[in-house]
Parts: sequence; C-alpha cells; structure tokens
Amino acid sequence: MKDGSDEIVYASSGEGATSEGEFWEAVNWACREKVPVLFLIQNNQYAISVPFRNQVAGTSIYEMTAGHPGLFRQHIDGTDFPISYQAAMKAVEYSRAGQGPSLIEADVVRLFPHSSSDDPKKYRKPGEIEEDRARDPLPKLESLLIEKNIVTLEVIAGWKAEIKKEIEEAASRAEEQPSPVAETAGRNVVSPNIVVSPRGFSERRYEGKSIVMVDAINHALHEEMTANPKMLIYGEDIADGKGGVFTATKGLTSAFGDDRVFNSPLAEASIVGTAIGFSIRGFRPVVEIQFGDYIWPAMMQIRGELVHLRYRSDGNFSCPIVIRVAVGGYIRGGLYHSQCIESTFAHVPGLWIAFPSNAADAKGLLKTACREENPVIFCEHKGLYRQGFASAPEPSADFLLPFGVAAVKRAGSDITIITWGMMVQRSLEAAKKMSDRGVSVEVIDLRTIIPWRFWRRDSLCDCR
Repeated sequence: MKDGSDEIVYASSGEGATSEGEFWEAVNWACREKVPVLFLIQNNQYAISVPFRNQVAGTSIYEMTAGHPGLFRQHIDGTDFPISYQAAMKAVEYSRAGQGPSLIEADVVRLFPHSSSDDPKKYRKPGEIEEDRARDPLPKLESLLIEKNIVTLEVIAGWKAEIKKEIEEAASRAEEQPSPVAETAGRNVVSPNIVVSPRGFSERRYEGKSIVMVDAINHALHEEMTANPKMLIYGEDIADGKGGVFTATKGLTSAFGDDRVFNSPLAEASIVGTAIGFSIRGFRPVVEIQFGDYIWPAMMQIRGELVHLRYRSDGNFSCPIVIRVAVGGYIRGGLYHSQCIESTFAHVPGLWIAFPSNAADAKGLLKTACREENPVIFCEHKGLYRQGFASAPEPSADFLLPFGVAAVKRAGSDITIITWGMMVQRSLEAAKKMSDRGVSVEVIDLRTIIPWRFWRRDSLCDCR
C-alpha cells in the first residue's frame, strides 16, 4: 500500500491461533487502515487436542469478526476446490480495489496426527477421522476432474507417481547434505556489514548551541527523515499536535506528512509486527513504545520474529528497525512507568541496544541506529530528557556515533565503574565523593549495551 503496488498480504493460520490477542490486533489494524490483507483461517476443529468449542465464544471465526467495518468475510467449505478458488479470487479483487482486508474461514479436515508425538485417538471420537476422510479434498478434486472430463484416472495416476518421485528425490538430497559445522553456528545472528564502523573513530568536540536530550532526539529524527524518504515513524501519541508524551516527535507530522509520521493503536505487538513487515519491504520504520513497562506485549514479535529473520534465512532477509523506548524512573511514574528493560533484552541474540547518557550521544547513536542493518532497541531514560547535566553542545547533522564505542568519563586508577544511562551521572557524583576520601575512580560510559567494546590498560573487552 505504501509503495503504490497492487500486491496484497496473505496471512494464514489455523483456528487455534485466532485466540491470540495479536490476531485481533492485526484484524483491527487492517480494518482501520484498509490494508490489503487476506486472512485465511483453516479451521480443522482442533488446536492439537483443544476442540473449537473451547476456543471461541461463538460458532465460527466468521461470526466473531462480524463487528469489524470494511472486513470482507466469507465462510466456506475449504475441502471444495472450486468454492475455495472463487472465494480467494473475490477476496483478492476486494483488496486490490482498495476496499480493505478480507477474511476467509475455510472449514477443512485433519486426517493425521498434529505431530509425530500426537495420538488423536486420545481425544477424538470414534468414527470422527473416518468422517473427515470422506471429505478429503484430494479425492474430491480427482472425482470432479474425471466427472468433467478434464483428465482421466490414468493421468491422475501419472501425476501422483511423478509427485512421489519428486518428493523422494528431494528428501534424499536433503538427507545427503552434511551437518553444519560448529563454526557456522553464529553466522548471520547479526549483520556482518557495519554501516558506521568504530574503527578509526575519534571523539569530537562541538561548539554548537547547548541542547537537552529530548530535543537532540527530535532533531536526529528530523535529519534522518529528511535524508531517507523510506523512513517511517509511528507509535502511540507520536503525531502532532501531541508530538509524543515527552515531545520527542513534536513537529514531525507537520514536516513530513501523516503518511510517514502517524499514530498507531495502543497495541505494542502490532506496532513491532507491522514494523517487521515494513522493514522487509524496504522501508526503515522507527517506532516508539511509549514506556518500557509496556514493551512486553511485543516480546513475541521481538524475540520470536524480529531477531530471528536474518539468522533463519542465513542472511537472505534482514529486518533493520529501531524501537525507541522511554525507560527508567525519576518522574514519579510508579510501578508501571519506571522500568528499565535493557538487562532482559541484552540476552536476546541479534538485537542491538543503545542507552545514551547525554544529548550529544543520543543524537549520534540514534542517527546511526537509523542507518544500521540490525534491529535496535533505543533506550531513552526519561529522567535525562531535560536534565541540565545531560545537555550538550549539539553535534552537526553529519555526526554519527558508532555502536560499541565506550567513553571514559573520568580517569581513575583504583576502581573502575562501568555504567550507562542515568547511572553515568550518579557514578560521577560517587567518584567525586570517593576522590575526597583519597580513592581514584574511573568511570566508563558504555553508551551501547550490545555491542560493547572498550580498551583497558591491558586488554580489549568485546561483546557483540
């Protein structure tokens, strides 16, 4: 839709998956935006062993989705090929005409166990599988083709033999492949291409006007939106005139239009999920999760989808998105507005994490995050947004701060404190007090949690 093509998105699942909240988020988002999506729900009446009657409050997914405006719905016999084909054509035509999403609930059969460890006799009624076999779509289609004199039984038998041979040959080729060697286990967890390299980087001093962190973030977004027409910004409350609950996105909708900077529903899983889709299609989404405390509904999309894409495709696909998140306390936000999340996400392979302590670093790191090929969680401590000690002369538009370059904020010889974010200032304050006691304290600001790298007097510490 964003690139002007007539393509549609095909999303397929069983009826069991419709009990997930993300299904309803997706249907709502698609209807709200009139997105050209075809949701195909293959209902075989069992989610492993859980019968359909224990999944939904109604009699069908078709019935349950009736309240969604603009959703073209069809409930069909999915074992009937002509009916299925016609339903699919109608759905595609509806979406390509710009009318919005469609949903097909196809009643199908499950003729075999769910998996090799599953025994359907434990939970299916006697004779039920035999009833399903009578509706097996392949014999039904064969009979139809013969009845209509389209093919003969001999032709069908030839097809089956050819297909069987092709499958067996493919299976043999797969079994003959050597097992992967241990050295390849970490290949394509992250991109091997570092856009802004730390090699040769040297700290620069800027004489520009002093700026607070939240404004540095706003300026970084403005500059990157200007530089990259494929960049999108969206999230909760980010559009003008609110411009974000902390004004980090103030003025961006006015500057770049509501087709590039727009509000999303309060649906964190969908915010990240749609960003994954945009990224795969060549856009550069920079999304905002309003508070770190509310990122957890998106954990499945982040941990289960986002970070795996490059690895499971062996580098053929990538998903470079930026997830901006306001974290930390100091604003009297209480339990649900004060969490720091970086320790959890630091254990997610394939994810980069930035956590700046001052305005200049925030601008440089965010601009770099918007250009790198890896997905980034960009942590912004709310207590630093307008703090005087976190302000800094604003770097110019060409300033890019590489990930993995720590900064020595205070030299010392007795103790080293390695820290980030708000704790940099607190550590500097503690170091001063210790200095009064005759203890020399070194303070190192990591800047990025993943990757991190800094030189010690006797070694190079590296974590990617």
